[in-house]
Amino acid sequence: MIERNDENYRSTANPQGQLVRIGAEAVDLNGILHVPQDARGLIILAHGIEDSQKNPHQNVIALASAFQQHGLATLQVDLFSSDELALDERTAFFRQNIDIMQQRIVGTAEWFLENPSTDNLSIGYFGMNEVGAAAIAAAASRPDVVAAVVAVGDAGDFGLDYAPRVLAPTLLLAAEGDQEAVDHHRRLLEGLQAEKQLEIVPGEASLFENQHAFDEVARLVGGWFSHWLVPIV
Repeated sequence: MIERNDENYRSTANPQGQLVRIGAEAVDLNGILHVPQDARGLIILAHGIEDSQKNPHQNVIALASAFQQHGLATLQVDLFSSDELALDERTAFFRQNIDIMQQRIVGTAEWFLENPSTDNLSIGYFGMNEVGAAAIAAAASRPDVVAAVVAVGDAGDFGLDYAPRVLAPTLLLAAEGDQEAVDHHRRLLEGLQAEKQLEIVPGEASLFENQHAFDEVARLVGGWFSHWLVPIV
């Protein structure tokens, strides 16, 4: 079990998962942790600010449930505190701040790798839109802590400069009808030097527009993480 006396970690019981608070980069991050029996890896599904508007949290919750069926642990984590969200409403300082987001993704991964109950789980990053770019940046800045990455949706030009330094196998995912996302991922694909794959979901304007699109996302992403995340021995 996860130790509850760690000063950087607090948890409460929840039938839908374990509510956790993790110290990462001088801020406490709130999340929900699910660890299936005999989990082979841990996926960090990070929430930013913009992506919570474009892709409601329930989509990520449903994806997390699908990943758990693959024997993967999941952590759904908010990258910003309530005070930072309030400040962002006035200043828009945090919503596209890739540097802060990637530092907190890395800080979260480091904590889990140092915790005795999860230090045997290889880690994957999953992010949508700007958070997807932050996941790319996090993988580039600390390639030793991440085993696989999935970036979904449009993030403009964010993340492109980091792509050549990513060592983890990376899946890029876009809807056929979202041309900006398709173009963004094609630019990312050119920059990535490690194992990489671009999947364009045909016939859809949004990856979460309907059940068919959602099921395809869950299949592709779940398959990617299941292939690349293996227990650390």
